[in-house]
Amino acid sequence: MRKAITALALIMLAGCTTSGLEKDQPAFAGQSQKTPKQLAQCIGPKWQAYNSSTSSIETESGYRIAASADLTGVVALAVIDKAQSGSTVRVFLPMDWAATSAWKDAAKACI
Repeated sequence: MRKAITALALIMLAGCTTSGLEKDQPAFAGQSQKTPKQLAQCIGPKWQAYNSSTSSIETESGYRIAASADLTGVVALAVIDKAQSGSTVRVFLPMDWAATSAWKDAAKACI
């Protein structure tokens, strides 16, 4: 019985992926004159100061920066895309409340 409950919990946690976050409205969205690379190089270290498991990957259109926790999965996601003049950034959070403002503030400071 314990194994079944553990397996079910792991399956439910697997659903907490970055694509699940992107279904909702972003907690923050902005535009910058910086290139996607410059913006990622600014946001990444700031997020890493909050969460050492923050990772960044380059995509065809820009960058994705994700911070995660062992038990809860992704706690913050920044999607940076190339725009005609600079880039756009969208920050997605599982829940937008006072304790999550640091993720948004870091992105705003980099714009």
